[in-house]
Amino acid sequence: MPETLGNASSALLIFDNAGDVRSLDLASGSLLQGFWGVVKLGVKHIVEGIDHVLFLVALLLPSVLRRKESSAWQPVDSFSTAFIYILKIVTAFTVAHSITLCLATLQIVSVPSRVVESIIAASIGLAALEIFYPIFKGRAWLIIFLFGLFHGFGFADVLGELGVTSQHTALSLFGFNLGVELGQIAIIAVVFPILYLVRTQRFYSSFVLKTGGLLLGAISLYWFIERAFDINIRFLPLLQGLF
Repeated sequence: MPETLGNASSALLIFDNAGDVRSLDLASGSLLQGFWGVVKLGVKHIVEGIDHVLFLVALLLPSVLRRKESSAWQPVDSFSTAFIYILKIVTAFTVAHSITLCLATLQIVSVPSRVVESIIAASIGLAALEIFYPIFKGRAWLIIFLFGLFHGFGFADVLGELGVTSQHTALSLFGFNLGVELGQIAIIAVVFPILYLVRTQRFYSSFVLKTGGLLLGAISLYWFIERAFDINIRFLPLLQGLF
């Protein structure tokens, strides 16, 4: 697990793996160096946090399509239409997780980790279910905001492991959250343009969208059962590294 050293007025040093050897020049250390260390940790967490990534993917898959009255999917007419939709849901997610990240880190609100992780797993499944049935019904931003609150508690668990001191809590919070947003933007910047380019292809709505939804739903159910009921159902050894 990542660790931090010197979360004070000098430098923040991050050890990514056990056995890492780093050097620290106390003469040249700075608060800016420490801030940048927390930003990088935020980027690393969102990129490597597969449950958060899969939630984003579940939201991105249908973003380049729109439902007809018959509930069938059709490609959006313009890039701006899809981009504005993405902007709305990402804003809702960002505002929500920023709120609970702050509240949990400052120990104003506390939610058991088991509950948080279970709801994060469920959020992936419900986002995937929207692909097959319109459960959001025009209120996607509200549903995403509610789930974003729990993702924020998940981010706070990671930040809590840093041993943040009261002296630089605000700066550490800002840096970590900035890193999370940069990582989130990077994922969207890579995935969204590809989805937009292939949205008009017949295989996208008939195969990619539905297959992706089924896989995300299965993973969500798998994680939810394990996390909510605290049981181990890892019956496929090859998937243990992923799950």
